[in-house]
Amino acid sequence: MNNNAEYLNKNAFYFETELTVNPAPHNQSNFNPRTRQVFKGAKEKAYIADLEVRLRAKINRSKFKKFGPQPIKVDYIFGFMPPKSWSKKKKLSALNREIYPTSSQLGDWDNLCKSTQDRLNALIIEDDRFIVDGRGRKIYTEKPYLKIEIEEVKQ
Repeated sequence: MNNNAEYLNKNAFYFETELTVNPAPHNQSNFNPRTRQVFKGAKEKAYIADLEVRLRAKINRSKFKKFGPQPIKVDYIFGFMPPKSWSKKKKLSALNREIYPTSSQLGDWDNLCKSTQDRLNALIIEDDRFIVDGRGRKIYTEKPYLKIEIEEVKQ
């Protein structure tokens, strides 16, 4: 797994990086009924900040043009570190894809996609309403990890 591997062409965007924190889901449990605003939790804020720094670095190194308004396909792979409390045997099973991250503490894959798309909006894609196809996968990895692939949909 390369740290900050990337690929970019006119019709595709490829981004792969280790993260400093585990990916965090978009969580709407922090809602202020008086102001009717949703607040991001600390884990989501840390994840989004880490992701933004890495995405901006990639964009600044390339002649990047945002996706939009054409239909696009987005694929994500979210990598989580196995819990430190696990035995070496169980960690090895997780890293060999024999165990998958299904803990409620790690979040639902659709909410992981939402938090990531929030950061892609305006930076990489014009708006997430142009996403017409996609996939999100959760796996265990040695370090927190994220892979993003975006392609224009051929019409």
